[in-house]
Amino acid sequence: VAEQLRSACQCHITPAQLQSPHAPQVRLCTILVTSPAAATYSIRIVWVAENAAVGMAATSAAARTAGVASTSTAALSFPISRHARHHRRPQPLQVAQPSSVSTTNDAQRATADAQQAKDELLTWISGTNRGSTAGKILRGQVEEAQVAVEACSPLDLDYSLLEGKWLLQYTTAADVVPIVALNLQLPFGVPAPVEVGNIYQRFSSVAEGRVENIIEFSVPYFLEEHQGVTFTVGASYEVRSGRRIALTFNDANVSDIRISPLTEALVAPAVLPRGFLQQQLLLAIKEFKFTFPFRSAQQVAQGAGVAANYLLTYLDEDMLIGRASGTAGTFIFTRAVEDSSNGRSNGCETPGRLW
Repeated sequence: VAEQLRSACQCHITPAQLQSPHAPQVRLCTILVTSPAAATYSIRIVWVAENAAVGMAATSAAARTAGVASTSTAALSFPISRHARHHRRPQPLQVAQPSSVSTTNDAQRATADAQQAKDELLTWISGTNRGSTAGKILRGQVEEAQVAVEACSPLDLDYSLLEGKWLLQYTTAADVVPIVALNLQLPFGVPAPVEVGNIYQRFSSVAEGRVENIIEFSVPYFLEEHQGVTFTVGASYEVRSGRRIALTFNDANVSDIRISPLTEALVAPAVLPRGFLQQQLLLAIKEFKFTFPFRSAQQVAQGAGVAANYLLTYLDEDMLIGRASGTAGTFIFTRAVEDSSNGRSNGCETPGRLW
């Protein structure tokens, strides 16, 4: 912008000129001024006001060249003059508070940049089976795209957005990658003995402080596809900072068993009258739930009350990125869409679902 301004106006702007009451006046919101010492002041041209037709025409041309939209709201007035002496170390300009129009434009631009970064990240993780098939090069490219998204995050997250159910899109966690790898097909077209469905994290409100890690499994032919049985690990969480929470694992359970029509036919054939025992057996299978204590490896080594740090590096309405403490890995989630008909999340309708 500085070069375009100089080219259009054939001048340099210096601190000495700011005090000159005789030069043409130019209203600014921001302009980019770079000194030979690489000191950069961030300012952008918005509108030309005051007198001096030469200054008005030149600066308007510069604004058009730079692609800056004109506005009647000015944040700063300072003079320009032709062939002024350029100082090596220009002093910082005292710019007034930006107008509401500029603030709105900046917010819209930041939102667009974040959306573009998220789209690129989802593109990179496409086809990696949630990270289990990603090689070293692809993992590096995903990491770079992830950092670009994290750069769009504010210093302190809005934890009110955390509540809800999040669908896992990609992970590098050593204890989760082998689980999603179970979904790979065996040689010669033989189906995997265990089919891994969706993996979720479901957060309650910060006040309640409850989180669940949910994994849906299936056994081909014997259980319903993708959602045959659900394994849930429950934990409590506590906010420790603007980006960090602490997780304490408490228990786990196996529930929501959904047998396939084939299994149901084997247990209670439809061609024969179903007796009381057969009906009770089917009901017991559907209502089965087994709960047991669960502790992480860190809790086993250091005590049940030890909490694991979980750094939330990005959070908005539809994406959550977390980094577990140490080398436990990265987790990338998109918000799950709840199916109102049965209260379950429908992965096929989830934005960003890539496998």
